[in-house]
Amino acid sequence: MTLVLLLSLAAFITSSITAATGIGGGVVLLALMAQLVPPAILIPLHGAAQLMSNTNRVLVQRKFINWAYIKPFLLGSIVGGALITPLALYMPVPVGQVLLGLFIVLATWKSAWLRLAHWPPAASGGITTGLSLVLGATGPLVMSVLPKSAWERQVVVGTHGMAMVIQHGIKVIAFSSLNVSLVEYWPLLLGIGLATLAGNLMGAKLLTRVPEEKFTLILNWLLTALALRLVYQGISALLTASN
Repeated sequence: MTLVLLLSLAAFITSSITAATGIGGGVVLLALMAQLVPPAILIPLHGAAQLMSNTNRVLVQRKFINWAYIKPFLLGSIVGGALITPLALYMPVPVGQVLLGLFIVLATWKSAWLRLAHWPPAASGGITTGLSLVLGATGPLVMSVLPKSAWERQVVVGTHGMAMVIQHGIKVIAFSSLNVSLVEYWPLLLGIGLATLAGNLMGAKLLTRVPEEKFTLILNWLLTALALRLVYQGISALLTASN
């Protein structure tokens, strides 16, 4: 019961953060869950929790979703998930964390170098979904490849939420195919589902009060902070493994 209450509270807070800024909550929730749940089911359980959180975000922000972007993103995600699923339990995480963090920083501040605006949605979906099976929380990566400069903040948050529903849905299916069961955690998942609904409603109200230019600035620095955290985690793990 203590675990359910703690993680439900964490889910409420982190979903509020994500609904207001677009990202951040999933990474924070993953870090908290890593302290409380067995490592073997951390990524699958986090995926299920984030599926519910982002589904609630989509319900709240559904009228702002850019479906022209999401449809090819979905097709690419299915292909990426199918290709990476057999390797999901065996690929090294630390190197991926370092590369992912560096990519996000570059994509945030020097996106013109990467020509992200020209990335086909299907390619973005395939690459980021494949990485999500290995790294867990790739919300910042997905946010970095969205054509944010062409969209209003509500469209950014709503479309990102739908992209994450796709990714976490594929993740849950993928780990189910690998015989990872979360049935015994249903009370926790129920608590998280209710908490994230409330959190998304609160975050959506905060989003409408944030000016467009401040939203972009906050989002860029939040992306940078989360990316640097990934780099630090990856390097720390590599150094520990080498000792």
